[in-house]
Formats: sequence, structure tokens, C-alpha cells
Amino acid sequence: MADGCKVERVCERRGLPTLPERLVERRTETGASLRALERFFNREVLAAAMRAAGMELLDGEAANVHRLLTAEDVSHAARTEARDRLARAGVDVDGVTDDFVTYGTIRTHLRECVGIETGRETGVDADAVRETVYTLVGRTEAVTERELSRLAETDAFDAGDLTVSLTARVACEACGEEYGLRRLLERGGCGCRGAESQT
Repeated sequence: MADGCKVERVCERRGLPTLPERLVERRTETGASLRALERFFNREVLAAAMRAAGMELLDGEAANVHRLLTAEDVSHAARTEARDRLARAGVDVDGVTDDFVTYGTIRTHLRECVGIETGRETGVDADAVRETVYTLVGRTEAVTERELSRLAETDAFDAGDLTVSLTARVACEACGEEYGLRRLLERGGCGCRGAESQT
């Protein structure tokens, strides 16, 4: 079955031999949802394509570019800009998006290639919560950019084409550490609870 599985084919083509194993680990060890695994897989595929083109990836950059390419709330201008940036770097954007999978493909892979029964999913989907936060930040950026453009059409504000990028900071009152929002979400918290349990 693996020979006909899109997950396996894409991983082989993109040079991601351990990605199927990481999908299984996320499913069995952390209980990641199928939709969370879909996003994880597609971001890894995008990151591999960006690295293969010689792009240097900053922390969380592949996730942000994936959002720009796929999220419904992203403006046409922002999506076009993201696609153009990838194309200029030598990334075959259509080829990459064709390699993206759906959660149904992930389910089929887990069931038929690995033998993991997916069943009905319950509980809080941490990745879905993260995605909601990313979407809200992206929507805020898009709205702010749109309103600044409107303001630039008046005599009260003089500016050229503006691109808005918001950086949220989150401080933990328990341990006093401060993190960028995206970094905090991707590392799974600040870790102060774990530190307290060891003292």
C-alpha cells in the first residue's frame, strides 16, 4: 500500500524520510488530530522546498508562509506576494501546493499504511487552538494593512505601499519569562510548570 500512498511518495520526492515516523509519533504520543497532522505535514513539505531552493528559514517562517498560501482570511495581495517571493527564490509553488495533503489522506496513510486506527477524535486540539491564534494575528495584520492604505488616500497620512507584520509578546507571570507569541506556541509553553515540579 505504501507505494500508492501520497504521503510516502511526497516524502520520498522531497527528501523527508523520517516525516512518516514523526506523523506516527505525533499521533500516538501526543494525540495530535488529523487536521493538526495535515498542517504539520504540509508545513514540513513547504519548508523542505524552501530549503532546497536555498532559502534560509527563520523560526516559524514556514508555518507563516503556509498560512499565507492556504488560510481563508489571507488577502489576495498577501497571498500573491508570498507566492511571488517563493517563485523568485526558485520554489515551484504549484508543485509544492500539489504535494500538500488533506486530513483524509493522513487518515488513509495511518490506517492503511501504518495500521493505526484513527477512530473518533475528542478533547482539545492544541494545534487547532494554535491555528486559531495564528489566524487572528493574520486577520489583524490584514485589517491594519487595509486601514493604513485607506488612510494613505487622505491628506492626513503620507505613505507608499505598506506591509504590516505584528509581533506579539507574551509574559508568564509565574516565572517572569517573556516570549514572542509564535515562539511560545511552537515550543509548547514556557516550561515553568515543569521546572516547578522538579524543585
